[in-house]
Amino acid sequence: MRRSVTTLALIFFILSWVVPTRAYTLQYTDSTASVRIKWPSNTIKIALSNSLNSPPSNIKPGSDVLGAARRALAHWSEAVNIQFVETSSDALNISPSGQGDGVSLITVADTPENRNVFDSADRTGRTRVFYDPTTGAITEADVVINPAAQFSTDGTPGTYDLEATFTHEIGHLLGLEHSDEAGAAMQPRQGVNGLYQQAAFSARTLSDDDRAGAHALYGARESFGAITGTLSDAASTPVAAAHVWIEESVTGRIVAGNVSLPNGTYRIEGLPPGEYRLVTDHSAEERNQFNVAAGETVQRDLKLETERTTIKPVVFGSNGHLSTIAVPLVQGNRYTIFVGGEGLDQVSDGGISITSPFIKVNPASLTLQSGINYEHPIISFDIEINPDAPLGDYSIRLQSKSGEVAYIPGGLTVDSASGAKVSGVGVERQMAIAGTLWMVNGVFAPFLAR
Repeated sequence: MRRSVTTLALIFFILSWVVPTRAYTLQYTDSTASVRIKWPSNTIKIALSNSLNSPPSNIKPGSDVLGAARRALAHWSEAVNIQFVETSSDALNISPSGQGDGVSLITVADTPENRNVFDSADRTGRTRVFYDPTTGAITEADVVINPAAQFSTDGTPGTYDLEATFTHEIGHLLGLEHSDEAGAAMQPRQGVNGLYQQAAFSARTLSDDDRAGAHALYGARESFGAITGTLSDAASTPVAAAHVWIEESVTGRIVAGNVSLPNGTYRIEGLPPGEYRLVTDHSAEERNQFNVAAGETVQRDLKLETERTTIKPVVFGSNGHLSTIAVPLVQGNRYTIFVGGEGLDQVSDGGISITSPFIKVNPASLTLQSGINYEHPIISFDIEINPDAPLGDYSIRLQSKSGEVAYIPGGLTVDSASGAKVSGVGVERQMAIAGTLWMVNGVFAPFLAR
């Protein structure tokens, strides 16, 4: 492994609040995961507040607020058999907790009631879901945008993309929880425009993982497959909170994932028929290929050898930025990728790969960065994207000299929106500091679950 000859300064921005990863990509009425929270019908009535026509000052003047909300609704209705029936409303405030009014409202109004929903400007949106605790049937779901955060729809540096925020919150409105897949619209953090020197438009696009979650709730079960099983360690003890995901065998794209429950069981649904492989972020791997047919549930138990002890990637990025947001890629381009975390100085020279034949890593480019004021080692390596790479999310695979394996699931995303470059004084001033690697944990904000 080469050591960087350039001394890089690392600038820290402290993240004030972090969303805990939820136990499942679907919402349930209780911890037993027996009753799902979902709408009783695939036709959902949504009221768009008149505040979308006259947005407050935290939204850049001229932004297409109403269009952003409508496009976000369309992303989900196009992905699964859901029909949103749109109405308008003079209401400005979401319903108080426990006091639903039966109207599912999307609002951007800057009112004291809406501000009280948030305790930080780093929370971009919130969805409040009302449901029957016995049946899990949703009776109302309200979406509110944080009046203290700055938004735009044109990629203005330093603002959050409003359409991406709407897309995430509508996923919660449907009954989806946060995802561990970094490229998913339902992952718990949002990057500001300017991260990786690009507009943060990728989060507008639903990932395969997002679609699988929607299909699990609202799709025709006879059209999709599922995989279920139990994770246990070498002593046959159930392993909880382990991320398990499915990749396409041919392309390596992530299709869907979930997290094991306290009893070690997991279930991944909404899988289109095809050939897949099962992967977990613990050190033991299941790489055998298997087929999933429509209407079929495949049983796949995993015995994990050990939990990860030495390799733990924490941040990653490109273009001088480190974050936990998937790095947008353009077909046919080359990139230098950075990864920081525990034990990364133990990664072997051939220990970096992307789980796809469409993304090639240059083994000779692996470099251990030096002179950076960060608590963990940082490495970099070069990748090349095939011009024919399918759109979707891909994982970074790291292997130590001792053979231990760790992943960054969905850390790279090939997306049709990835080419949008940002412009403006803010980004130009940032890039004027040559030779600087920016730690940007503070320029993205977590989403609230509900």
